[in-house]
Amino acid sequence: MTTQIRDKLIYCDSEIYLNEELLEKYFRKFPEKKPDFKGFMTALWRGYYVTFEIKNKELIITEIEWFEPEEKFDPEIFMKTNFPKNKFVWFSGLIRIDDFRGKYDDENDENATYELLQIKNGNLIQHLKFNYQDFQIFKEIIYEDFLNTEDYKEEFNLWKENNPNLEETKINEYILNNIIHNVREI
Repeated sequence: MTTQIRDKLIYCDSEIYLNEELLEKYFRKFPEKKPDFKGFMTALWRGYYVTFEIKNKELIITEIEWFEPEEKFDPEIFMKTNFPKNKFVWFSGLIRIDDFRGKYDDENDENATYELLQIKNGNLIQHLKFNYQDFQIFKEIIYEDFLNTEDYKEEFNLWKENNPNLEETKINEYILNNIIHNVREI
């Protein structure tokens, strides 16, 4: 499988390539807002990539590069209609930004410092830093809260639907391991 072009976040003058597609989550919630594309590129199935920036403690969309949208699509109108002042107010959740993420947000280094940005409604709430052990405890705590949400039920059902033979314990293990990408509020 071809590696996809990753979105980028500019934070504290550093460029961080993200391991998740924040705008794609928006399009999954509002599929009617996603533009149609003429073609596709194997490294860009979603049809676009985004540059975000934390500016004045706000999550801003600074640029969206579109891959061959239909002629009727106007990028300026899209931005003004969906993201006034380019602020990504729709997003609430955690973004992992540390240097130890690897391709899939691995957690293999017990000597690493794990860093997250907590965003609520497009506003930077805090920059969190954890050692390995504290990061695992943090994930378990937010996982326990996540179990009581509709988002958990949707995520679990999606896994069950796409993997009918997968045991429930394996599904929950996957959800726990990837809780940083799943949780929207902490």
